[in-house]
Amino acid sequence: MKRRSAVFAGVAGLAGLAVSVPLLTAASDQAPAVAPPSPTASPEASSETRAPRTVRVMPLGASTTAGVGSSDFGGYRLPLGRLVAGHSAYAIDFVGSRAQGPMADNEHEGHPGYTVGRLRAGVDRWVAAARPDVVLLHIGLNNLNRGGDPDQAADEAEELVDRIFTLRPEVTVIMQGLVPSTPGSKDQDISEPIAAYNRRLKRIEAREQEQGRHFKFVKAPWLTPADRADASMPAELADGLHPNDSGYAKVADAFYEALEQAHAARWFG
Repeated sequence: MKRRSAVFAGVAGLAGLAVSVPLLTAASDQAPAVAPPSPTASPEASSETRAPRTVRVMPLGASTTAGVGSSDFGGYRLPLGRLVAGHSAYAIDFVGSRAQGPMADNEHEGHPGYTVGRLRAGVDRWVAAARPDVVLLHIGLNNLNRGGDPDQAADEAEELVDRIFTLRPEVTVIMQGLVPSTPGSKDQDISEPIAAYNRRLKRIEAREQEQGRHFKFVKAPWLTPADRADASMPAELADGLHPNDSGYAKVADAFYEALEQAHAARWFG
């Protein structure tokens, strides 16, 4: 009997050990687990950290596009780049075959002295090389300053716009009119030709948009010539044709507003 009791006690002890194993396992199962990220919560977080799309912007024109008259050849591109970087949901990369200005991103397609016809002659290779998403146009002043007919200059400008869309159908083209207060560089008043030219440019907008193209005309700001400035109204033109730094800031404001409107309309970005 004593032998059977010893055996029974040993079996009971083993049974106790067997019971204790699941208890330990159950305790380990209670350790906190890391839950997988919720698939419904990730899009908002990722949208906050996603880098903005970079839009390729070609400034196309003559000396105003190049920045003549500004203190550092930044022209309107310098303040425009700062506006976009500080306030917009997209980024821009200025593109073109020329480079001027103090900023790292200083490329453009501004050719001092060029008329609209000369710009038209080069636009095929410039657009092919730069592949812009947006083209900023400021053209025609050299035509009018040399006594050119505003209607003919506007016809050439319309032809240039059509060519850009032929080369790149999905591009956005923003054309700013000529500054209405520009006196000209040859002791002449070219305000009337500029007004007539700007009216014609405005009419291009309806025609292009009827065809489904992303084209916008922007009214140019009024800039104060140096000979008309006083203490309450500082000069905003460096000479008879070109803005100074203050004037270029206003030109940039006009382009920036149009870019924001085009982006809101989902034309790019």
